[in-house]
Amino acid sequence: MNEIKSQRQIIQVGNSLAITIPANIARKLAVQKGDAIDVSFRNDIQLDAQFFQSLETVIDQFEGALNQMRGDK
Repeated sequence: MNEIKSQRQIIQVGNSLAITIPANIARKLAVQKGDAIDVSFRNDIQLDAQFFQSLETVIDQFEGALNQMRGDK
């Protein structure tokens, strides 16, 4: 299944917080009340200094190929 993005509001259900699954997505997933599903939560990605250092190393390593792809001499 392709990724489907949908903004949902958090609602209060008893002492818990919940989100709803839109009906069209529930049909595509073939899920019903009482079914168990796996859920993943993702935070925003934070790019740290180590990432930029690794990126610089890769760029340095493949600088010639990158220049050729850009048409640089």
